[in-house]
Amino acid sequence: MTDAVIPPFKVELDDDEIRAALAGIEEVLRAGRFVLGPKTSEFEQNFASFVAGREVVAVSTGTTALEIIFRGLEVQGREVLVPANTNFATARAVLAAGGRPVFYDGGLVLSSASVEALLTPAVAAVVVVHIGGHLSADLPRLQALLREWEIPLVEDAAHAHGSSLGGVPAGAHGDLAAFSFFPTKVVTTFEGGAVVAPSPSFARIARIYRDQGKGADGLHQVAGNSWRMSEAGAVLGLVQLKRFEENLRARAEVLRRYRAGLADVPGISFPAVPAGSRLSGHKAIALLEEPSRRAAVARALAEDGVSLAGGVYSVPLHRQPVFAELARNRTFPLADSFAAAHLCLPIWASMRDGEIDRTIGALARALK
Repeated sequence: MTDAVIPPFKVELDDDEIRAALAGIEEVLRAGRFVLGPKTSEFEQNFASFVAGREVVAVSTGTTALEIIFRGLEVQGREVLVPANTNFATARAVLAAGGRPVFYDGGLVLSSASVEALLTPAVAAVVVVHIGGHLSADLPRLQALLREWEIPLVEDAAHAHGSSLGGVPAGAHGDLAAFSFFPTKVVTTFEGGAVVAPSPSFARIARIYRDQGKGADGLHQVAGNSWRMSEAGAVLGLVQLKRFEENLRARAEVLRRYRAGLADVPGISFPAVPAGSRLSGHKAIALLEEPSRRAAVARALAEDGVSLAGGVYSVPLHRQPVFAELARNRTFPLADSFAAAHLCLPIWASMRDGEIDRTIGALARALK
C-alpha cells in the first residue's frame, strides 16, 4: 500500500486566502455584527453573478434553503415530487414545510417521463436535483411540461455551483433554486446555503423566514426560524468566490484526465455530458459495467491508497427506513441501478498530476 493516502476531497485555501479570510473575520469581530451584516449582503450580490443575476438570499444551510422555498410556495398538505436518488435533506425539507414527498424514479439525471406519470392537481412543486453537478438534457422538456401544468420547478443545486446547460447556469433554470455551501462543496461558508429567487418579492419572503419570520416592522409575520448565515461564513465564501472560475477550470481538467486515462480500461465508463454543458466538478462520477464488483473495487482502491468520495447516493430515499411508508409497493429501477453502479473518484482543484495518475492506475488494476 502506498504511504500517502489520496483523500476523496480537500477544502482548499492557500496562504493568501487564509490571510484574507482571517482579516475579514477580524473586521467582523471588531464591528461586532455577526449576522445579517455587510459581508452577507456582499456575498449575496457576488453569488448572484453566477446564477444569471437572480435574487440570492444567504441562509444557514442548503437544507434550510429548501425548507424556506417550500414554505414560500405554501406546499402544506400538498405533494412535492422528489427524485428517489437524492440526499435525505431534499425530502426532509418538504416534510418540515408541511408537504408530502412523492418519489419519482431517476438515476444520475432526471427522467421527465417519470415525473409526467405522477403529475396531478395535488402537486405543489417538482424538484430536480443536479447530482454531482450534472444537469439533464431532459431539463428543457420538463420545464415546458411544468409550464403547461402551472407547477413550479425547484432546483436542488447543492452540487452544481457553476454547472450549466445550454449556456444557462444551474440555479436559473427553475422557478426557484437552493444551493449548499457545506465544506465538501466547490464553495464553502463553513456551513451555509442560499435561496435563489427570480423576483424581489420571493426574496423578501425568504428573508423574513430566515430571521425568525420577522417583517420590516419587527413583528413575526410567519413561523420562520433562526436560519441566518454568519458574517464569518460569508467572509470565507467571498474569499473562495474570487477564484471560483479558476477552481472550476481546474476541476474540469481533473475530470478530463480521468476520462482520457480510463478510456481504454474495460469495465468503467463516465456519464454522458450534453454538448455545451459545464460541470461543477463537485463529484467525479464513474460507472461500473458490473455493479456486483463495486465493493471489491472500492476495497482494492483503498488498499492502493485511494479513498473514494461518498456515493450520490448509495442508498436512495426509497430504501431509507425513515421513508419506508412513502415508497411502499413502488419500485425505482433507475435509482437502484445508478446507486449500485457508480463510484465517486477523488477530486479537488489543486489535485496534482501524480495523484490523478495514481488514481487511474489503481482503478485500472482493481478492474483487472
